[in-house]
Amino acid sequence: MSKWKLQHFKSRKTSPISYWIHKGVNEEETGYSWCTEYEPPFPEKDPTKGYPYLTVSVQGFEIEFASLLEIEHFLSVMEQKNLPTTLALSELRGTGYGPNNHWLSRFPAHLKSWVKREKIITAVKKAKTSVEVSGNDF
Repeated sequence: MSKWKLQHFKSRKTSPISYWIHKGVNEEETGYSWCTEYEPPFPEKDPTKGYPYLTVSVQGFEIEFASLLEIEHFLSVMEQKNLPTTLALSELRGTGYGPNNHWLSRFPAHLKSWVKREKIITAVKKAKTSVEVSGNDF
């Protein structure tokens, strides 16, 4: 059984996937944590609700997303029958950070089998569709 929830926060909350998708503008000088602009950008803050943040709970694990781009990246990785190495994925970022810090290396090993990933993929796709249909800007 899976469930999802879309929350909004007053300040931006990053997920474990955020660093690998949203590169900070001038992060070399300021550090990623201190960046205020990102490429590609995070979703805009809704003036009445705040910043969106999606949590998908499946197989006893919570997967968090701060943007639609993060969901798409997650799915593109998890849908591969043979998972890519975290070394290859962290090299795509080009900062020398990783591979042990990559979100996939932190993903529980017992959920990486293809059979379990199929269920996770289905749950994340269902949550993504529900968020898109609901009209939330994510």
